[in-house]
Amino acid sequence: MTDVPRVMDQLDDLVRLDTGELDRRIFSDQEIFDAEMKHIFGRAWLFLCHETQIPKRGDFFEAPMGSDNVLVVRQRDGSIRAFLNTCSHRGNAVCRAEEGNVRNFMCTYHGWTFGLDGQLVGVPGKSIFYKDKLDLSKHPLRKVAQLDSYRGFVFATFDETAPPLEEYLGATGRLGLDMIAERGDMVAVPGVQKFTVQTNWKFTVDNVFDYYHPQITHMSAFSVGLIPAPPDDFVEGGAKSDTGADLEVPFLPTDLHNFVVVGEYGHAISGPDQESLEVTAGTEPFAWRHKPEVEERLGRHGGRVAGHPHIFPSTWVTTNAQLSLRVPRSPDVTEIWWFSFRDRNGSKEEQAASLDSQIHFFGPAGMLEQEDGENWAQSTLQTKGLKSREVPQLLKMGLGTSEVVKEDGLAFMDAPINEHAQLWTYHAWREWLRNPSWEELRERTIPRDRY
Repeated sequence: MTDVPRVMDQLDDLVRLDTGELDRRIFSDQEIFDAEMKHIFGRAWLFLCHETQIPKRGDFFEAPMGSDNVLVVRQRDGSIRAFLNTCSHRGNAVCRAEEGNVRNFMCTYHGWTFGLDGQLVGVPGKSIFYKDKLDLSKHPLRKVAQLDSYRGFVFATFDETAPPLEEYLGATGRLGLDMIAERGDMVAVPGVQKFTVQTNWKFTVDNVFDYYHPQITHMSAFSVGLIPAPPDDFVEGGAKSDTGADLEVPFLPTDLHNFVVVGEYGHAISGPDQESLEVTAGTEPFAWRHKPEVEERLGRHGGRVAGHPHIFPSTWVTTNAQLSLRVPRSPDVTEIWWFSFRDRNGSKEEQAASLDSQIHFFGPAGMLEQEDGENWAQSTLQTKGLKSREVPQLLKMGLGTSEVVKEDGLAFMDAPINEHAQLWTYHAWREWLRNPSWEELRERTIPRDRY
């Protein structure tokens, strides 16, 4: 009897950069999902929250880290720590609230109590039942291995050997977060929108860079004006029937001028360049970008970015001052979290208009993501079919046609709509699953000269 090869032993066949083809098993295989939790989410720096969400001593926020949940807590000295939300006694969650302010955390199972610093400070019946032989110092809440922040965005990793946060982010990851931080004195809007989609988390990541789908998937958003229609003098090309009839799906200026940035460890940015976006949407929404100090900090090439930054593995920054987490819950279930930000110094009218836009674009009330979610769910479902899963996932758009330019610490490409960032993400995903050393991982994810 021939042994069936393990899926994890076929990584080079699962992701083919040379042909732009993916094996659909990567979206529904349990073995792969378990490996992702261990080798990606168990090692990577993961976004937890923004510092403005925990401004006071005792403030806490519960955040996901792969299959675990952690409590991010503002300490009495103003520093920030994060602990697994699991009691060191019997494993019960020590906190069932998603955020708030506390003096300590008491487990509701047996009353074990932990201080803001995670130390075990109280055990009911310590003298009577434990005969004073229980050493409280040996049973604190388990800390994350490393915690740090970049411009107010708090990240953590379970890997003690991981490189420092800013090194992990690199120029590409930092630029992505700068796209929120540079807008003003940014603070998180209270409340995080959360909902679940029946999809594999990688479909939600893939879509971050996909500017090929809006004219079809988001027709309704165009029809009601949520997305600006193309200028009258730019309606050309687009989809046609087999008889040559125009199906009224025009190209947009943003379709023809995309700017793609790829970075070490799998970070990427992709979408329209700023100039083409302003042709469609006008310049008023982007006034913040044209301040001399902002242009200087973003740099010559960073200032061209108007697409979607993505910090590997699962943090998406939008063009509308939002940040989204794609939280894998199982191979076919992803929980989506939306954080919205506003300028503390903006007028009430500006803040209200910004929030209204954020709510109606993405999230449970967002027109765009509800349409996207149906596509993701259907795409995930088809990966389970006996024969459907044998059909390769195609990422051939622009394959092998774009030169990578390396300047000012960035590796970037200019091209019409393409799938370069998707290919880069899956390449990095494959290398993470090989579980190499950090030095090897970085070396394997240094952008090449051509795609």
